Amino acid sequence: MQKQHELLRMGDLAAFVGIVDDGGFAESARRRGVSASTLSRSVTRLEEQLKVTLLRRTTRSIEITPEGAAVLVEAREILDRSETLQEIATSGQAPAGPLRVNAPVPYVLHVLAPRLAEFHAQYPGIQLSIDMTDALVDLIGSHADVAIRLGQLPDSDMLHRPLGRTAWKLVAKPEYLDRKGWPKIPADLAHLEQVRFAAPDHINTLRFIGMSTPVTVPPAVTAGNGEAVRQMVLGGLGIARFSDFMIADDIDAGRLVELFPGQLDAAPLDISALYLTRVSGLRRLGVFLDWLGTIGAG
Repeated sequence: MQKQHELLRMGDLAAFVGIVDDGGFAESARRRGVSASTLSRSVTRLEEQLKVTLLRRTTRSIEITPEGAAVLVEAREILDRSETLQEIATSGQAPAGPLRVNAPVPYVLHVLAPRLAEFHAQYPGIQLSIDMTDALVDLIGSHADVAIRLGQLPDSDMLHRPLGRTAWKLVAKPEYLDRKGWPKIPADLAHLEQVRFAAPDHINTLRFIGMSTPVTVPPAVTAGNGEAVRQMVLGGLGIARFSDFMIADDIDAGRLVELFPGQLDAAPLDISALYLTRVSGLRRLGVFLDWLGTIGAG
């Protein structure tokens, strides 16, 4: 393939890679805003030029052939090299082009969204696309150039850059405490109720410095989304533990109060950016990571 790739259309290679990553022609066509028949013609052209079958197609699914898997590896490298060359050719210009970001919902809402206008004003040529999910994603399968993640990172070959740390805070609505009683010592929390996270469960564990066992608080409700938990606490359903960036504005505005400041026994949460392409080969990724480093945890 290395001898022939100069004869191949970059668009056909990109179409083939996209179809595999998206799991089919229909989904890839939807993402790209083209017809499935257009993508089919691109793959057919590649197969005719390379004289191999790349994909086995049925009405419901696709299966990549062994030859297709080998071509896929080379196609990714060719497309990466092409983008690097474009970056070199435009090195005297401001960074531009699409950049796909994946981040947890609370981080987007409380850290990224309030500050993105600053980044856009500085780099108007960079077209950001932001997907929100709390799960660790496959950067290739999710079409992300960079993923922002909270907590300890799993062992991985992905490149990463630390963006800062955020402390944990236990909070409640003042009116809720007026109704239920203000706790004087951590053990008094057992007389309140807790709005719990469905996952990870360790967020629900309330340990305090100097206490050998955690305080158990009866559950009021459990939710699978951090922002939903926050809204329920703001609604007066109970207490909960949050990353500081999620509730700092609420505390400043008096909507929430922190309980037992400095006494919660919970290590700060790491914030990291994960990516696959080296920053030296993609300038728009580099400037975005540098900007993320300036805003950290908000």
